[in-house]
Amino acid sequence: MRWGSRKSWGRLRQIAEVMAHHGLVMVSDSVGLSSYLPLGKRLSSGRLPAVDADWPERVRLVLAELGPTYVKLGQLASIRPDILPDVLVRSLERLQDDVPPFAEHEARAIIEHAWGGSIDQRVAWFDPEPLAAASVGQVHRARLFDGREVVIKVRRPGIREQAEADFRILTALAASAERRSQWARDNGVSDLVDEIISTMRDELDFTVEAQNTDTARKNMANNPFVRVPEVIWPLTHPEVLVMESIGGVKLNDREALEELGLDVAQVAEEFVHALYQQIFLQGFFHADPHPGNVHVDDAGQLIFLDWGLVGMLSPEMRNRSVQLVLGLVQGQSESVAEALLTIGVVGDHVDRRVLVRDVERLRRRYYETHLKNFQLGQALADLFAVAQRHQLRIPPEYMLLAKTAVTADGVVRALNPEFSLLAMGRPLAGELIWNRINPENWLPDAAKSAWQAGQALAGLPAEIERALKTLSKGEIRIVLEHKNIDRILSHWEGLVNRLAFALLLAAVVLGLAMVVHRDHLDRIAGLPVGEYAFMLAIAMAIWAVIGALRRGKL
Repeated sequence: MRWGSRKSWGRLRQIAEVMAHHGLVMVSDSVGLSSYLPLGKRLSSGRLPAVDADWPERVRLVLAELGPTYVKLGQLASIRPDILPDVLVRSLERLQDDVPPFAEHEARAIIEHAWGGSIDQRVAWFDPEPLAAASVGQVHRARLFDGREVVIKVRRPGIREQAEADFRILTALAASAERRSQWARDNGVSDLVDEIISTMRDELDFTVEAQNTDTARKNMANNPFVRVPEVIWPLTHPEVLVMESIGGVKLNDREALEELGLDVAQVAEEFVHALYQQIFLQGFFHADPHPGNVHVDDAGQLIFLDWGLVGMLSPEMRNRSVQLVLGLVQGQSESVAEALLTIGVVGDHVDRRVLVRDVERLRRRYYETHLKNFQLGQALADLFAVAQRHQLRIPPEYMLLAKTAVTADGVVRALNPEFSLLAMGRPLAGELIWNRINPENWLPDAAKSAWQAGQALAGLPAEIERALKTLSKGEIRIVLEHKNIDRILSHWEGLVNRLAFALLLAAVVLGLAMVVHRDHLDRIAGLPVGEYAFMLAIAMAIWAVIGALRRGKL
């Protein structure tokens, strides 16, 4: 792997040095990075880590030291337990956006560039102190001239350019890994990196998050227990996102909820119900519903913030997800196994009987456990480990669904250890089943299909008439084509020629027998007709065999 850009070369050298510092030189070797490491440092670092940590922890430290792009890479990679080892996934889940805020003048410069004018011309007040800071950007409070309180999310300066440079490096590293490692090829590391890069690009474009927020706001408009901020579109730009500010307390702050006089159990139930509605009814869900992104106002309404990472499920995918969840809730191993087979990319050899047996073992381990002890995250991890063992690759949409379920389970247990996501989901099983058979949901598609079939049927007589007219004019040609027809005909021709040769050989043998007993042959006009006929047959046979050999027919 070679790069023409000095900047790319310097970044590759930095990555190699950080990996060597944390004792991952062998990993550098496996992807071709070690050539960028100075010889002195390579010899001095050897294969021992500079810090006392196991390899998953060292991977986490490397990503954290390399900056925002790699932190986000690790966070997104942590939702793929079907590909990565479980110990690495648990380590990556602890990656935090622990980055300092950038200066006020930088934030103002970015905002004014996006707005094409001074901040003071668009807002009545702007808070110079950031409300929060993360790897992608930071948030400032502000007030519009009409009195509305808003928050302004500003993209971190230079992160887009740095990210694109890192994306090129990651793509090259993934390709190098696949050339050098059978594991990387089998697990489609390049495809995984491409998926993560696509997601990261969306998160860097704040108009994507704004559109997601708008969609969620419309979808949840009929739920009185959920609020989604309104996007201020005239002030929104790929680098700047402006939304209404909605106050509230974090979802997992039990004491604050009780101080507001709210029923914690009801809040938890409405949280679960809102996620079920997003996932199974709408197919558009918040894929990172941790307490920092879900608040509760004083009226008990849930406030879903930060729609940068979302999951989208088609109707077919929702039906398969319902089958999987209902199978888990009802303890039906056959149904769960069938759901895994339908949602996963099936490998060359999948033994359904063994798959059902392995799922049944999980059922016995988890389903018969008291619900308060049921760890949904571990159950899902084990389920995906089974899928991986059976060469089933789970699409990323389902992995986002699993990540959401794990996060939601942790939130619910923080409110009350006695709560269980599955226990709350059981009463909703009937609602999910009714949603699948409700005529309001399938009738529009059925009507559309019927209309298309009717249109095709209505045009059938005209098509038949057109075909008959063409037939009557003798304009129909039937063309038969077979990719191997020449080879087949040649093969049969050879067989026929061999059969003819065998018959000629038999004639020669018969003639030879007649010569041996020529005293019994009749003569015509005193001539040995039998001998002459035999000699002529021999000559014809020799001529036929030589001709066939010359043409390659024998």
